[in-house]
Amino acid sequence: MGKSRTIKILGNIIGNLVVHKILTKHTNKPESIHHLKSEIDAYRDNSLEIASEYNWNEKDKAQIKEISLKNFEKDMSNHYADVKFPKEEVPALIKETINELL
Repeated sequence: MGKSRTIKILGNIIGNLVVHKILTKHTNKPESIHHLKSEIDAYRDNSLEIASEYNWNEKDKAQIKEISLKNFEKDMSNHYADVKFPKEEVPALIKETINELL
């Protein structure tokens, strides 16, 4: 798999990871928190394994951030439109997650 394809995959995984982080904080269903945390761990493990294949420069990280944000917005509007959260929290959370993983 090429690096550009890996960037798209990581962007999607990180977007999903951030969706689950937001849901953990702002869910309407507190009984789901344990499951959400398990999903976060699974996404983190998967992305760490994929990310270890390459060295990542700032341009790569910017592309991953852009893809992550698009994926996050799509998933939240399609599946979790009822969840209310501060929108300004998202870019910082994506950046923090990328820095954790890459």
